[in-house]
Amino acid sequence: MDARELRRVFGLFTTGVTVVTAVNPGPEPVGVTANSVTSVSLDPPLLLWCLANKSNSLKAFAEGAPFAIHILAQDQADIALHFARSGAAKFDVDAWWRARPEPPVIHGALARIACRVAHLYPGGDHTIIVGEVESLESRNAPPLAFHASRFGRFAPERGAAEVEPWPDPQGLWM
Repeated sequence: MDARELRRVFGLFTTGVTVVTAVNPGPEPVGVTANSVTSVSLDPPLLLWCLANKSNSLKAFAEGAPFAIHILAQDQADIALHFARSGAAKFDVDAWWRARPEPPVIHGALARIACRVAHLYPGGDHTIIVGEVESLESRNAPPLAFHASRFGRFAPERGAAEVEPWPDPQGLWM
């Protein structure tokens, strides 16, 4: 299988864009851009995302460690690119933060989902990180979308009805 073609085809799935923040031992704040985030369960509240095994940030995601998923707004493509870089320091760290290190906050995000690592699973060249959701906060704004290696926007079709799968009185949702 050609890895380049596989990546191109995987990129045809339009996703939202997130930045995941945590704390490496030291303590050093870490942040990575991820579009592999998905919900897993409502009860208990779980989500998952995937991180490359070669990432320097992987050691921040031991079982029980806190982390935060930030769903980016349409005007935050520059933030997504900033946290997509590998290696370089991504945060200005001050003494106040070092005195009480916690996953950094990405201001202006659509949502922040605070989690703790519940499980880690091998997934080829990535690690699958399952997080138990501890708290949520959100605001209303257009999301940042990613498709075919490009950032863009999502706009609902004019007149399209909101889909509400819960409750499901007709048994149409699985």
